[in-house]
Amino acid sequence: MSDTQHQVNVRVDTRYLPEQSAPEQNRFAFAYTVTIENQGEVPAQLLSRHWIITDGDGRTQEVRGAGVVGEQPLIAPGAQHTYT
Repeated sequence: MSDTQHQVNVRVDTRYLPEQSAPEQNRFAFAYTVTIENQGEVPAQLLSRHWIITDGDGRTQEVRGAGVVGEQPLIAPGAQHTYT
């Protein structure tokens, strides 16, 4: 049996930011764009986020918070929400 009511797809695209990086100081900056697509049959709401970020040296940083970019978007079936 498959639950088709609650299907959410999350895609993260990253890009290197050379203007904010300093490779000679071993500092590399990246930006990310997150797209959350509701492929289900009912609305979905993003209430919180939990990221575990691992850098090139294997160090991890945990980020938690309410919503994203100050929002808690309600995503209709077939719609998506994108933030950077």
